[in-house]
Amino acid sequence: MGFITSPVTAVIATTFLWATTTVVVRYFHEEIPPLSLSFWRTTVAFLILLPFAAPALRTQWPLIVANIKWLALLALLLWVGGNALLFLSLQYTIALNAAVINSTEPIFIVLFAALIFRDPFTWRQGIGLALSLGGVLALISEGSLDRLMALDFNVGDIIVTCAYLSWGLYVVFLRKAPREMDHKLLLCALLGFGALFMLPLHLVEIAFVRPMPVNEMVVATVIALAIGPGVIAMLMWNYAIREMGPARAGQFIHTIPAFTVVMALIFLDETFRAFHIVGIVLIAIGLIVATRKE
Repeated sequence: MGFITSPVTAVIATTFLWATTTVVVRYFHEEIPPLSLSFWRTTVAFLILLPFAAPALRTQWPLIVANIKWLALLALLLWVGGNALLFLSLQYTIALNAAVINSTEPIFIVLFAALIFRDPFTWRQGIGLALSLGGVLALISEGSLDRLMALDFNVGDIIVTCAYLSWGLYVVFLRKAPREMDHKLLLCALLGFGALFMLPLHLVEIAFVRPMPVNEMVVATVIALAIGPGVIAMLMWNYAIREMGPARAGQFIHTIPAFTVVMALIFLDETFRAFHIVGIVLIAIGLIVATRKE
């Protein structure tokens, strides 16, 4: 990949960008309808990336046609299942609950990869997964088992679980995308299909639920989500999946709650406490153990 050569660097930068998405969407959940936000984020990202993918589009169009079913499935899993459902869930649940459920996503990825494609699952991955999951739970529970057990899960949590299941399937099935396809063209194709799939949902929402306001705040939010977590993060994530495999790359999803805690400390003036150290250290050790080569 042109601007990042290390898949580890790419995947960490990706999770950092994604850590901002849940916070931003939840923050604006009363102002911006979720399905419309998802549609316009996907559409704007497609339009931004299209000029950069156009040269490859002219030469690799037959490759898109030959793999159109897999590309459409990947787009459906990623943008409708993984993205739109996440945005919708944050109308009903808090970001903390989404982070709790997000911590189980590496388990989904490993299980899907093993069940669908018979990928090996090593003892080292299992230990690393357990350690990093423990770190996530330490952060979310603030070191208190009572607080963890007291979390109130609701319909939004069911929706976000479906979103992460869909995302896990996307990660596993990404290997079906042609490796010879230009990485910018691959993402552009997925964004294009995603925008088409999202359009009916967007129209239904504005017709029967609420319209999407058009102001500086909404436009800035859409553009920021399109460029950062949309185009840049997805390019880096797809690259990392290809280079590392879904199981190893999936371990790094546990860094999302860690980044969220750090951002809260910086921007919300929260106090750094002992459980923050425990959680972040466990996540770091888990990632080292899980991604270290045998």
